[in-house]
Amino acid sequence: MPTVSAIIPAFNAAETIGAAIESVLDQSYPVDEVVVVDDGSTDDTGIVAARYGTSIRVVHTVNQGPALARNAGMKRSRGDWFAFLDADDRWHRDKLKVQLAVAAGNSEVQLIAADWTRSGEFLPLARCPRVTPITYLDFFTMNQFQTSTVLIARSLALRLDGFDSAINGAEDWDYWLRAARMSPILKVDWPLVQYRDVSHGYSKDLARSYQALQAMWQKLGGDHGLSPSRYARLETWHHLRFCLAFLRQSDPKQARHAWSRAWQSSLRRHIPGAAVSYLLPYLLGRHLSRRRHSR
Repeated sequence: MPTVSAIIPAFNAAETIGAAIESVLDQSYPVDEVVVVDDGSTDDTGIVAARYGTSIRVVHTVNQGPALARNAGMKRSRGDWFAFLDADDRWHRDKLKVQLAVAAGNSEVQLIAADWTRSGEFLPLARCPRVTPITYLDFFTMNQFQTSTVLIARSLALRLDGFDSAINGAEDWDYWLRAARMSPILKVDWPLVQYRDVSHGYSKDLARSYQALQAMWQKLGGDHGLSPSRYARLETWHHLRFCLAFLRQSDPKQARHAWSRAWQSSLRRHIPGAAVSYLLPYLLGRHLSRRRHSR
């Protein structure tokens, strides 16, 4: 049977780390080790994790952010597969069982993700959840899944050489993008992770997320494998969507900055194509989603 290492980066997560660990220990497919990386917490995160005894290995590091915390966890893990879990999230009891069954039937696939939910309770598991391939091009349009859903083969993780700490805030997106060039990726279309939306979460800083996206784009440079026009249209789309996001946050200064990036000479001619191909479907999708949830 394949062995699994659960890797949990944690910073000041004393209130949530216990539930996260318990969701790992309760898996119907047992994990072989749980590595909690206490990323310089100033609360009792490490103490709470250590209460679970020898089934948990707590690694203490100075605070460096989630990218380097996950890297530290991977370096200390021995499993055939690495499963990431943020300290404020929880797994469905059958998460690993479902994902490893998918892996057994698709030997060439080295990364399997899943859907997630903000609901307090998991849905009863469908007998045969649908599985969707996620392509390299899909990742240019949008980050396709949440980190706590990911199960990645150790062999692929070693080839990727860790999350890039220079782009904290989009380090996961960059990681999946690089992974998609090395392996087919599948996503189980069922919510196998409960994402707990904490107010101080890393994703809450929209300006920082936008900066991280631009750093990721700059890192790609000319090594992206797309036609110049498609790449430019996709870059334009991201500036446009952040412009709208800043407007929704009543931040006109940042909105003007995002618009100026879309309006730069190398991109402005791609605004109509980006609006039709990506922005309009995105806005319609958000509208339909709001209508479904309001019923």
